[in-house]
Amino acid sequence: MRTPTILAAAAAAALIALTGCSDPDADHAGMSDEGTTPPPYTVIKDTNKLGELLVPNATKDSATAALNDWIGRNIRDRDTFTAQVVRTRDAGTIVCRATYYADQKTADVHTNGTVTSGSWPHTTMECPDPTAP
Repeated sequence: MRTPTILAAAAAAALIALTGCSDPDADHAGMSDEGTTPPPYTVIKDTNKLGELLVPNATKDSATAALNDWIGRNIRDRDTFTAQVVRTRDAGTIVCRATYYADQKTADVHTNGTVTSGSWPHTTMECPDPTAP
């Protein structure tokens, strides 16, 4: 009789642990479009401070989804990081840019206190060219 109870408790604990691993705030670095399926993208540049993604015919929605996905998967132990989306490899225009800050102190240092948030980590988003050509 104890074996089924123990197995049920172990299964419940495993389910809770797995659900905890999929915390949207942790996976998506404080971004607001959690759960949006990203478009296919190609990583053009990946340095310690900057990532650049190629999303052909990107719109604001597809660019933010790609940024959310990429930052969520690649932030690792960085305190701050910027990623941007372009439509072509030789693009002179950025569709959207996202900057991740691990905490308020990091944001204060890098922005002179202009970035604030009610929760951390936090990612700012700007889209200077949000519409496809």
